[in-house]
Amino acid sequence: MSSIDHTFIDLYEGVAGELERLPKVARPPAAVWEAADELLLDLHMMRHGYTTDSYDRHVERRLKELCAGEDVVERMKALRI
Repeated sequence: MSSIDHTFIDLYEGVAGELERLPKVARPPAAVWEAADELLLDLHMMRHGYTTDSYDRHVERRLKELCAGEDVVERMKALRI
């Protein structure tokens, strides 16, 4: 089941990853936001060589599990927040 889609990423980018900047009625579930935060931190660590190959594979599986499609996965990988 995917939770992260282009609409979510638009929202995330619009507030630079700061959930508190969104009105409470417009907030997605906290678990989804936290998962995106974790994935983005993992991707940052991967880009800078701080992870192992097995952890990289774990992150790739998690991205595919949580993202609505390969285009969303690629967009997550391109985010720099």
